[in-house]
Amino acid sequence: MRRALLVALCLTSLALAALVTVAGAPGQHDAGTSPDVHAPDEEEPMDEPLSPDAAATEAAAAPTVEAPPLPACVVADDPAAATSYDDWRVTLLDTRYALPESYEPPDLVAVATAFPEGSIAAGGGLLRALVIDDLRALVADAAAAGHQLAVQSAYRDYRYQVDTFQYWVARQGLDGAIATSARAGHSEHQLGTALDLRSLSGPAAWDVDDWAATPEGAWVVANAWRYGFVMSYPRERQELTCYAYEPWHYRYFGRELAAQINASGLTAREYLWAFSHDQPTTAAPGAP
Repeated sequence: MRRALLVALCLTSLALAALVTVAGAPGQHDAGTSPDVHAPDEEEPMDEPLSPDAAATEAAAAPTVEAPPLPACVVADDPAAATSYDDWRVTLLDTRYALPESYEPPDLVAVATAFPEGSIAAGGGLLRALVIDDLRALVADAAAAGHQLAVQSAYRDYRYQVDTFQYWVARQGLDGAIATSARAGHSEHQLGTALDLRSLSGPAAWDVDDWAATPEGAWVVANAWRYGFVMSYPRERQELTCYAYEPWHYRYFGRELAAQINASGLTAREYLWAFSHDQPTTAAPGAP
């Protein structure tokens, strides 16, 4: 049965651009080493921040459309439909759809640039430069509200994810690993726009019964979308997201699109699937 899905009318030229943009050849690097950081050929325009009221107004105005049924969470290695570096908002990855091994964003910068100088909260990871301003705002506003956040994990290249997945296979078996860890090419971390958050004090978020129930996690759940971030794998939605609940894993979509996903009540995977099958001709948020 076809399910009626909320899709924002203003998203659509982004999908058209996503389908026709040809990515440059990304660099290769050895497993276990830090990837090279390349300067982008051209700086991508940043989204203009939206107020919560403006975001809610735009999302409420989105039309209702229908899309083909969401694919089952089969384990396969089909190429993702939109894998240009400019497609970062709309690239759909799950247990079926994957990035190529060579995918390495050219504008990776240190996560530390989003934190005060000398902070230990950033770890040693990388993210795409386009994420940094909104991550900096999220971290600063959380701190102002009394919640100290840290980044546990950020960009992972293909070969690093091979090792990560094998680690979880050794601990949980193949079936358990498939439910809780992405195989190489299928991880949103490879996009350079996904990160795992944690409380600055205490254990890693996945070593807590439910990080979303902690003061820091609850603040992020309530406010992440205001800064462009959406939880990829919410509670009790595994049949829709393909992965077990991960209250620490957030993907950056930009403030406008994140507000629309949040207002829709859909998971990010549902929203992107619907979006990829409904492409009118109006301007997309943040599109150049």
